[in-house]
Amino acid sequence: MPLIPYVDESKLSEESRKLLHRGRVTMNIARMVANSEAAFYPFSKMGNSLMTRAKLDAKLRELAILRTAKVSRSVYEWTQHVPIALAVGVTEDQIAAMDNPAGAKCFTDLERLVLEFTEQVARDVKGSPKTLAELKKHLGPAELVELILSIGFWGMVARLLETAEVELEEFAGKINLLGDFKAASR
Repeated sequence: MPLIPYVDESKLSEESRKLLHRGRVTMNIARMVANSEAAFYPFSKMGNSLMTRAKLDAKLRELAILRTAKVSRSVYEWTQHVPIALAVGVTEDQIAAMDNPAGAKCFTDLERLVLEFTEQVARDVKGSPKTLAELKKHLGPAELVELILSIGFWGMVARLLETAEVELEEFAGKINLLGDFKAASR
């Protein structure tokens, strides 16, 4: 049981109920955020925009989200994003190396920079000017802003998940929420 109850759907507006059930599955994180109708729509729009409309390469985004999940010790976030990461090209070796990405040979130089920057922002709030300067050689302003927003957004999500003790769904880690269902053995 989560420490804060999931939303009582009978008290939601019709618009929020539709938003809550718009996907193939209803996520517990959405059921938690929906407790605040003031935040629910903007929260959903921001997450969806970062996942589907951003210029930042999806693989780089997912590497940043997985590293943020590790730094935040968020099992829910990690579990839900592994299938998405695999679907956008993150390798099993890269996932296995996420505890210590700095020494892993499975990452490109850019991926290593993204992971280093993610670590800095997730732990210290501010990425180092030196790391940012290196990233600017590879990423444009929109991609840099989207990277920082992704780290912050999924860091915020991790804080809600962990503080409220949001439960993993039965399907957690078995589906790519943006694509097809994955084998149940994952």
